[in-house]
Amino acid sequence: MEPMFQSLPNAIYILGFEAFIAITLVLLFIRLGVYFSQQITRLIQDAPTPLLLIDAKSSKLLLSNTFASQFLGIRRVGRSYLLPDALPASFMAQLIDRFSGDRFVSHQCDWPVSETKTIKVDITGRQTRYKRRRVWLLYVSPHKPSTVEVMAEIQSLSVVKSAFDNLSELIFIKKPDDSVVTNRAFDRFWGERSEEGASEILGVMKGRASNRRWTVDLQGRSCLLETHQSQLMSPQGERLGVLSISHDVTDWHNMQRNLRDEMEKRKDTEIALAQRDTILQNILESSPDSIGIFDENMVYQACNEPFVKAMGIADVDALIGKRLQEVISREDYARFSGSDNKVLSEGLPLRYTDQIIQNNGKMTWYDVVKSPFRDPISGTNGVLVMARDVSERYLTQQKLEIANQELERLSFIDGLTQIANRRRFDEQLDTLWHLHVREQQPLTVMMCDIDYFKGYNDHYGHQKGDEALIAVAQAFRRVTSRSSDCVARYGGEEFGFIFPNTDTNGAHILAQRIHAEVERLAIPHHTSNAASSVTISIGIVSLIPHHHNDAEAVVALADNALYQAKANGRNQTCVHHTSENKALTA
Repeated sequence: MEPMFQSLPNAIYILGFEAFIAITLVLLFIRLGVYFSQQITRLIQDAPTPLLLIDAKSSKLLLSNTFASQFLGIRRVGRSYLLPDALPASFMAQLIDRFSGDRFVSHQCDWPVSETKTIKVDITGRQTRYKRRRVWLLYVSPHKPSTVEVMAEIQSLSVVKSAFDNLSELIFIKKPDDSVVTNRAFDRFWGERSEEGASEILGVMKGRASNRRWTVDLQGRSCLLETHQSQLMSPQGERLGVLSISHDVTDWHNMQRNLRDEMEKRKDTEIALAQRDTILQNILESSPDSIGIFDENMVYQACNEPFVKAMGIADVDALIGKRLQEVISREDYARFSGSDNKVLSEGLPLRYTDQIIQNNGKMTWYDVVKSPFRDPISGTNGVLVMARDVSERYLTQQKLEIANQELERLSFIDGLTQIANRRRFDEQLDTLWHLHVREQQPLTVMMCDIDYFKGYNDHYGHQKGDEALIAVAQAFRRVTSRSSDCVARYGGEEFGFIFPNTDTNGAHILAQRIHAEVERLAIPHHTSNAASSVTISIGIVSLIPHHHNDAEAVVALADNALYQAKANGRNQTCVHHTSENKALTA
């Protein structure tokens, strides 16, 4: 028993030393942990790139550095780090859920810096420990687009440039550094005067402005340009520059000026200019015209609201990436397919006027231009379709044409008797004269006068005189049954007749019918020395015209024959012959 008791102090000593060693190791481990945490803190704060330390359990931001604050919008309040207000509460939890294991794994995401600004970033993370916690160390860098993304952007810009150059409007874009990008129509119009064409409108209100100004083109022709300008904004709210679209509205202005006394002035409809995230979309939305672009496979790459509205399609998204026949009826597509295929196959522009019946039954006319273009990047062909609503101009032209026709008709009609006037008589005689010279057929000209008509007016009054003229003119019209015959009021109570292909014998018969028709009227004329009712005297010339004859001289001969009929006592017909005058009593 004694040896055992002698070894007990030695055992106690050995156990105390081991506890001391264990406690020392624990303290050393704690100190190393604190040192390691301090090193991680210093490493993150001094790193030249944005670094974040996220609690793996609570997804709380534990630590950030200056670069992260500047780049990602992170704020430090006291000892806490706050994420941007625009970030959803679940954003960080969803982000670290994408990472797994202790290796670095990279992910791309959109980081909302503010309510109006979002940036693309690449985040690489790995798991580690910090202050006895399991944490994620995240490295953040600006997103570097891949080769595929770069090529897609280049192709998109190529389509924009192609459409930009194919538009007929004069377009320029002024960047914030005052450099100017123009399309071909702008360059053709302004030439070396590009600075004048690229001037901005003063007093832009709410990001847009419009005006009209007179200028001259390269040929010296005076032109009225209607210009719309709007601010270009990026999706992040940054100003990209100024977009200006000008139309040559000279023809429209001149038409309005010529018709302003007869037509109501119509107000121009201002085009709502919308901002989108690409230059092409800005151009499409800024244009009041319908614009669409499809490729060689007939698939639409771009269009605007007026275009789909004219086609009866719900919205732009319903057409983009599809063929037209997929979204409209077969009957409607048949109206467009022929011209689409022709422009695409022949590579030549096509212009025509199209008529469309809207859903409300309203008829709309469009001036349609379809132009081919070739994508310089992909080498594919396509078609640019532009259509302008010309309903007002079309209807105005129709009204003007009808008015001109009516005006022309009135210029040949006597206002009182509604038969041809002297101007019509002279033109008809000149036309028939040359025809009979060529065909060598007889032509008859008659001059007729109402007997003692001055006395009739003095006795019965001018109103009764007008009524008598109208009645006699209608009696004359009943005799001239052929469309080629002509009866006209030559002046006052004097009338003229032209009967083509009619010789002297035929003229005699016609004269008798004329006398009979007037006699049938039985218009009382108590002041006449020829009869108790209204009568007429007629002078006739019938001949085959020759080149050396004069149509006006024939009228003078008929007048002489009429004078002879009056001298012989009136109410009769006198025929003028080359050698004698022969009087025929009616």
